Amino acid sequence: MSGTLSLKGLVVIDFTHVLAGSACSSYLGLLGADVIKIETEHKGDAIRHRGGTDLLSAANGMSTSYLTQAAGKKSVCLDLERSKDRDNLSVLLKEADIFVENHVSKTMRKLNLDESVVMQRHPRLI
Repeated sequence: MSGTLSLKGLVVIDFTHVLAGSACSSYLGLLGADVIKIETEHKGDAIRHRGGTDLLSAANGMSTSYLTQAAGKKSVCLDLERSKDRDNLSVLLKEADIFVENHVSKTMRKLNLDESVVMQRHPRLI
């Protein structure tokens, strides 16, 4: 890779699913950011099981789409419906620079992670 890694040293919390959000955080990683992917405990990101031509790999949670979008990311499994895991996410957000999510507003409100709450708790986040 040539050029400057302009986001080197920044930490991204990736609470995305399927394609667009995962692609966004993947690009941030290519620019040098450290990306931490938040996945659900039992099934992970839905993109694990979709996309690509290798149906067996997709059935085993390692679809071509997932492998390309998750490359270089660290992964943490959290059940954000549990308060302990929401607390763990809060610790991660406290140390992060960027929070990427692409869930519907209702989901984010239910998890107490809508923009107004997150920005009040972590005002330095992008």
